[in-house]
Parts: sequence; C-alpha cells; structure tokens
Amino acid sequence: MTRPTPLADLIRTRMQELDLTEEALGRRLGYTNPAKAAGRVHALTNGLPLSAKSRFALWRLPEALELSPAIVLQAVADTEQLFAESEREAEEERRLAQEAEEAAWRASFQPHAVIQTEHTVPTQITFCGLTGGTRRWLIIPLDLSRPPVTYVQQAVDALPEKTIACSDGGRAVMFFGRALGLIINHSPDAALRCDLRGNPLEVLEKAYRPGEVRLSFGGPPLSPTAVSRVLGLQ
Repeated sequence: MTRPTPLADLIRTRMQELDLTEEALGRRLGYTNPAKAAGRVHALTNGLPLSAKSRFALWRLPEALELSPAIVLQAVADTEQLFAESEREAEEERRLAQEAEEAAWRASFQPHAVIQTEHTVPTQITFCGLTGGTRRWLIIPLDLSRPPVTYVQQAVDALPEKTIACSDGGRAVMFFGRALGLIINHSPDAALRCDLRGNPLEVLEKAYRPGEVRLSFGGPPLSPTAVSRVLGLQ
C-alpha cells in the first residue's frame, strides 16, 4: 500500500507550480520514452520505496524541479526516515501477532503426533489446503484418556490409515512425500522423535510444529479449518 511521503509532496507541489505532467517531468529527468517517463515520476510520487532506478532519477530531480539540491536531499532523507519508521512499526506488529499466536497455541495445546516427511512444504499447496492442510495429512490425534506411555504406539498404529504404502515397503503422505519418522509432542516444551516403528531417536526441547497452509480468496489468508467452515464442510 502506498502512502504520502515528503518527497512525493514536494514533487507534486512543484509539478503544479510549474504546470508539469508526469510525462513532462519524466522527460526533464532524462526519459525519452513517454511511458517510462511518466512511470518513473509515478513511482516517485506514490509513496513507493526508493528503488535503484528512482535513485538514479533523483540526481536530476533538483534541476528538473528548479529547486536547490539541499531541498530535494532533505525531502529524500525525511522520506527514508518515514519508511524506516513504517518498517519498525510493521515489525512490531508482526512480533505482537506472533506472540499472540504462540500464546493461543500454548493455551489450546493437546498432546499429538506429527508425521515427519521428505517435503516440509506440500507439493500442491492449494489442493492440500482445500483438503484439510497439515492438520489432516500430518497430525495424528491421540487418545488422551490413555496414559502418555501409550502415545508412541498409538501413533505407530495410526500410520496405515494416515499414509500410503510404497512399492519398496515404505510409507508416504499425500502432498508431502515419503514418511521419515514420527514426533510425539507431549507438551509445548517436550517432544520425542521416533522412527516409523516407534523406536526413540531423540528427545526434543520443544514441540515440532509443521508449517500450516494458508489460503487467500481476495482477503486475509485463511487456515484450512476456516475455509472448511466457510464452505460448510464442518
């Protein structure tokens, strides 16, 4: 999304004062092609980050606007500061969103198993998402009424239903390729990695969380669960 910047305001003000169109100002900047001339000025006046091509145009901007270089340089500096502040704000929003998502995940956590596969990203992302995403294809729910000591065997017993038999005797998961092992997530901070027979291989200090597929239909990204609700599949 574009936003007003000090540089854009300066250019537009001078264009009005000098009665210049975008194409005319672009020609002053050295662009002979009408479309490229107008396009470069459009990029400078629509709050877009300063690209390499835009920076090249800035060298001629003071002369083109009939202004002191110091005035243009100050507008550029103020614009770059604005972009830096915007990026810091966006980063803070991302951090807070991640913290909120982590807190929600921990609050709703239940022990479960995850099938480790050769592909961590589905080979057909859209179809994977529409058919249930990671939760359907990689997650094995556990019977929590039974003691934790049974979790590994529960996961092993669920493999024939969750996977496809390969000709060489191995197993595969739709969209994710060959099954490599199992991870039993006992808590957000404790997990056990096993082979497909349930033999323990490694104790992990945190739960393994496979990436979730997100689908967008012209709006904010949705999880496969949310898509199922929208489509009336749940």
